[in-house]
Amino acid sequence: MSDILLECSQLQLRTMLDILKSQLPRRIQQHNFIYSYLYHYERINANREQLKSERWNLRFYTHRYGKLENCTLITLNGCGDYIVLCFTLQESQEELRECLAKTNLIEWRAKRMYLICDESIIPLMKEMLPLRLNIDWDCTPFENIMYITKEKIAALQVDEIIPEDLYVAPLDAEKHAATINENWTHKYENSLGLVRQSIEFNGGLGLFRRGESQPLCWMLENEFLSPGFLYTMPSERRKGYGELIMKLELKRLLKLHNLDLFTYVIVTNERSLQLHRKLGFEIATRIVWFGKPH
Repeated sequence: MSDILLECSQLQLRTMLDILKSQLPRRIQQHNFIYSYLYHYERINANREQLKSERWNLRFYTHRYGKLENCTLITLNGCGDYIVLCFTLQESQEELRECLAKTNLIEWRAKRMYLICDESIIPLMKEMLPLRLNIDWDCTPFENIMYITKEKIAALQVDEIIPEDLYVAPLDAEKHAATINENWTHKYENSLGLVRQSIEFNGGLGLFRRGESQPLCWMLENEFLSPGFLYTMPSERRKGYGELIMKLELKRLLKLHNLDLFTYVIVTNERSLQLHRKLGFEIATRIVWFGKPH
């Protein structure tokens, strides 16, 4: 018997992309996630067994008998680093409810599991998750989806002057991933593979001191094409390097993709919120992550 979930074709995903584009910026997270998957489609599907990160081993599913205009989505990846995104435009949310209730494709027993949910479907998720796995699901504080338009990125002024012994260069997955992972606030058991794969697929920028191999400050993008991992070594902080790298990385991505872009910012992270607002970001929506208790 066929599962209620059907893997999306490229044509279905491109149709959803057009539908979601008409609802930007509110739906920028889902729009850019689909765009990122389609952009890397050949590389992902031709080399699934060689991927360094389970999070990049993506598949997009929709309701087998649903209406495409509802953009009902459940994304799944490798169980070693299990992230499930759930979404629908359908006002009643019945398609998503049926998918969650009936599918056998979601690995509810995965050791590490998080579900990303737009604020519009939080009540549905709180209802359905205990029915599929009767545990006390953790729910993170809200995260803002902060977006910046192409026009604002293009208008950003990069006029910072850095010392002569510093320079900006692309990140290298083999040379720099370990340093980036070691300093990542959200580092976990399999995160090194995520950092490596993200640099290989999406690139990133670092600020370097001449004669030294490791970056002093950096930024890169994950599978959502969301600029993140921004970090400055403690000895180099309060010099404006983070803002500089962020502006340069936004401009690099604009040149590559010609898209409005978004980031995740926890609502209580006032320093990050201030930087984003300074650069012209605005709040599009909010999300939460449901996860198993540690």
